[in-house]
Amino acid sequence: MPEPDVGPAAGADEPRLREELARHPLTHSLAGARLTPLHGGLSNRAWRVEHGGDVWFARLGHPGAARLGVDRQAECRLLQAVSAAGFAPGLRVCQPSSGLLVTRFVEGSQWQAIDALQEGNLRRIGELLAGLHGLPVPAGLREVSYAQQATRLGSALPDEDRPARELGHRAASIFERIDGRAPLAAVCHHDLHHLNILDDGRRLWLVDWEYGGRGDPLFDIAGFLALHDADRGATALLLESYGRLSSSDAALLDQARWAFDYVQWLWYRVRFGDLPGPGRETASRLAQRLLRCNN
Repeated sequence: MPEPDVGPAAGADEPRLREELARHPLTHSLAGARLTPLHGGLSNRAWRVEHGGDVWFARLGHPGAARLGVDRQAECRLLQAVSAAGFAPGLRVCQPSSGLLVTRFVEGSQWQAIDALQEGNLRRIGELLAGLHGLPVPAGLREVSYAQQATRLGSALPDEDRPARELGHRAASIFERIDGRAPLAAVCHHDLHHLNILDDGRRLWLVDWEYGGRGDPLFDIAGFLALHDADRGATALLLESYGRLSSSDAALLDQARWAFDYVQWLWYRVRFGDLPGPGRETASRLAQRLLRCNN
């Protein structure tokens, strides 16, 4: 469940951001701040906010996010927990009704695809995820099920969609096998794309927690590997540093990667439909990979 591309339209949303900042008592002083649009999300709009010597990150959520499986109230509840634990930048405001999010701005670099598969970084992300998945799960944190997400997204596609029907049968069998093992629940991110990983030179931070929640840590591992097309060597390095995956879960890892790709494919299909552009191209590439592995 991806998020790569905030485009030039962020500038057009600037007046709305200033209105939302002015409306909230904790961000009222930022309404007149210097705003710089940021690039990197397919649905949301984001800015760097500079005021009084401080630098903040501000985001306005996509109005149709609920259709894609985003729960803004749950996101805010999760962000309170993971920012307090040091896995996400410090939280200032998270407003579910408007989609306004304001956090500390991390001065560092956003990972690129090549960074995700470097040996040292594979060890770092493995250790980071081990810590995240070892957190006590806060009470009231929403449960995120990939099987349910697949059902929700799949129901938005037409019944006569043959690829969706064929892949759906395979997905149902895989989800049944994975969910049938009664996994231990953990705090999960669920969208470990390299653009959601920030490196300040000393440590890593995870951002874009829209799809996070109480979930199966196997899908966090599988998702990172699938998003970066990791080979056997990279997979082994990540699992070694992670150190929490049981042998029975490791045996299901390839199937979990397929299931993650399947949910990704549904997400792109629902988000972009048949519109030409990068979204449709990504959906086509994922479909080819799913069908190849399906055979």
